[in-house]
Amino acid sequence: MQWQSILWQRWVGVVLALVMFALGWSMVRVVGERVRLNREITTLQQNVNAQEAELVQYKTLLDKIDNFTYIETQARLKFGLKKPGENVFIVPDTLVANQVQQQTPLHKANGNPQLWWEYFFGT
Repeated sequence: MQWQSILWQRWVGVVLALVMFALGWSMVRVVGERVRLNREITTLQQNVNAQEAELVQYKTLLDKIDNFTYIETQARLKFGLKKPGENVFIVPDTLVANQVQQQTPLHKANGNPQLWWEYFFGT
């Protein structure tokens, strides 16, 4: 009888150990899933915040576009439009380039060794 009692106790111990292991494994999986979901929620919240910031930018742009002064300014800049009675002057790029070229010195920049030579020997 005592032999059966010891065997029964071991059997119950093994079953309890397996149940505890299954419960522990289940808890580990649940905790891992919760951590993953929290990370995903954080990522999605960051995406929502970025989208809201972009929406604010678009609303600001839309408010600007609804303003007639903005439309007029853009029409003048992009399409060269003018008001009645205004005179538009076009400055050719070549004229500006020639003026910039005349302002820059024409001498060739010396290399570093040449500059040191001139510094020490004054040639």
